Amino acid sequence: MSSVDPRWPPPSTGPERLTSRPRRPAYVYLLAAVVTLALVASLLLPLGLAAVWRRVAPDLSPAASGPANGSVIDGSRGVGDPYYPGAGNGGYDVSRYQIGVSWDPRTEVLSGTTTISARSLQGLHSFFLDLRLNITEVTVDGQDAGLAKDGDANWRVTPAQPIAAGDDFTVEVAYDGEPGDVTDTDGGHPWTRTGQEWLVSGEPESAAWWFPSNDHPSDPALMDISIRVPRGLQAVSVGRLVTADSGTEADWDTWHWVSRQPMATYLTFAAIGGFALEQGVVDGLPYVYAVSDQLSADDRRTAFAALQTSAAKVRVLAGLFGPYPFTELGGIVVADADLPFDGLEAQTRPVYKARSIVDPRYADELVTHELAHMWFGDNVTVRQWNDIFDSEAYASWAAWAWQERNGGPTAQSELTRIFARARDARDFWRVTMIDPGRRNMFTTVYLRGPMTLQALRNVMGDEAFTRLNVEWAQDPGTRSLEDWMAKAQSLTATDLEPFFQAWIYAGVAPAQTAANGLA
Repeated sequence: MSSVDPRWPPPSTGPERLTSRPRRPAYVYLLAAVVTLALVASLLLPLGLAAVWRRVAPDLSPAASGPANGSVIDGSRGVGDPYYPGAGNGGYDVSRYQIGVSWDPRTEVLSGTTTISARSLQGLHSFFLDLRLNITEVTVDGQDAGLAKDGDANWRVTPAQPIAAGDDFTVEVAYDGEPGDVTDTDGGHPWTRTGQEWLVSGEPESAAWWFPSNDHPSDPALMDISIRVPRGLQAVSVGRLVTADSGTEADWDTWHWVSRQPMATYLTFAAIGGFALEQGVVDGLPYVYAVSDQLSADDRRTAFAALQTSAAKVRVLAGLFGPYPFTELGGIVVADADLPFDGLEAQTRPVYKARSIVDPRYADELVTHELAHMWFGDNVTVRQWNDIFDSEAYASWAAWAWQERNGGPTAQSELTRIFARARDARDFWRVTMIDPGRRNMFTTVYLRGPMTLQALRNVMGDEAFTRLNVEWAQDPGTRSLEDWMAKAQSLTATDLEPFFQAWIYAGVAPAQTAANGLA
């Protein structure tokens, strides 16, 4: 994710307030040759297939391992994420979502049915689903199941018969509601409207506004998405566009999208409205680029031109991180000027805010950042939300590496320049990479993260550093920051513990030593 207009100040430091979502500045616009010291100071202040895809790892929920004697218990509400303890659910692993929704723009009601294919990780008497809309009916393996709401987003499902540990099962959920009236945990609105354009997209939450799920990145799954809209509107989502009208109704179209690789629930999105679409194949990858009709003709041309750089960027990024990990390419530009991000790494089709992508000073970096997320954040997904370094540090460093390979400032010069200005900014360094805190997940990681990576490049050397990046990025799954540090250490004889203590754990600026990659 990114939110990078350098003219916008970052959130101020101070006690966490969970009544409203803090603005999320991502990596900053760093291409200008001279940035005033005051501006830099302000920037630094805040401070099956799916089973093969997923890396085998312990579930975050203590209940998920289940009793050894094979008894049946209740699945947990939440997976125990330290920042979002209510997110996700324990006791099962989803392999596929088949989402079928219908949108009525007159009433702004979303209705639909989602079928969830899953496998139990323990004997289940009941389990939870995440959804902020109203569930009207639920079945498990074709039989009516008990249903009870538990909180704003959790629904307890009790099958007619308990599910044995290791069994595959299918849940079919019918639901409806007005997603535009629902706020998230911190008071934000992943569902937004701009004129006759509706978007559901956000991080860390958005799925619960339009389909029931195990809504945590530790449980990625395949997505099969059908969106029924009145004829004349377009419905854009992730993956491959199978058909733009899979229905038979005269006044409605059903847009069908299918992902061929599993994804975390927050990496899906749905955009409904008037969009110009450009489709084709480049480098063997089918692509769909979409731009809101609400932009001016000049801005639409600018936006499409920015999206059309995606293939060239992917070629360069593949040289850094190994082959592009997905079977589709794309991007969508939406009209909403109030999105809390400038770009979001929706898998195969990043979501871009129009005002940001038409900015000639910023579009190049923005698109590079979001495409780098296809490797880091999408193909390799955070295990829990305090692992955000694994995603955002790499996407930000990739923008440095891109400009280095295209005649701009080198990644080393960026490290040197920013460190010189940040060295004495105590608030910047107090936000650690090992535990930035829920409020600061999306603040200093966009600077301290790429600085850490470039410093590690200096310590490991280019060959070992590139090997780390490729081997990490090409091994899909959900992994932690601790896993990444262990991987790095396995590829060098240099003891990296002092480096990690200085860059990942410490709440002060690293000493300017060779061991820290700064001398």
